[in-house]
Amino acid sequence: MSMIVMSDPRVAAIPVRECGEPLVDVRTGPVPLLVDDRRSDPDGAFAHLRERVRDQLVAAQDRLPGGLRLLVVEGYRPPELQTQYFERYTRRLRSEHPRWTEQQVRDAASRYVSPPEIAPHSAGAAVDLTLVDADGRELD
Repeated sequence: MSMIVMSDPRVAAIPVRECGEPLVDVRTGPVPLLVDDRRSDPDGAFAHLRERVRDQLVAAQDRLPGGLRLLVVEGYRPPELQTQYFERYTRRLRSEHPRWTEQQVRDAASRYVSPPEIAPHSAGAAVDLTLVDADGRELD
């Protein structure tokens, strides 16, 4: 079975429609989630997700074994920042693999960073997270 990367034309062909669902700050609300500030931005956008995504994370956290919690690292990512992440990673790959074609670089980059034109983080529909123990230490 082959992996479909975000740069695959089949992914870009999926229509995206605004659902009208608000972006909410996961640090507030009925059950605030833990948020790591390593990817924080001055506006606090990193801690925002679509309301339904937040609710699903709260439900998932409720099912974790005792003492474990989710730690949100980054949610919403402004399109300009997504572009920076993608371009930085493609530059690194070009440097490490000078014989690769642009498509090879793009495909490899898309395994870890979504191309800006289809990035779910820029819609508040994706989240980078990890698990922490009761003392807030990340699990391996």
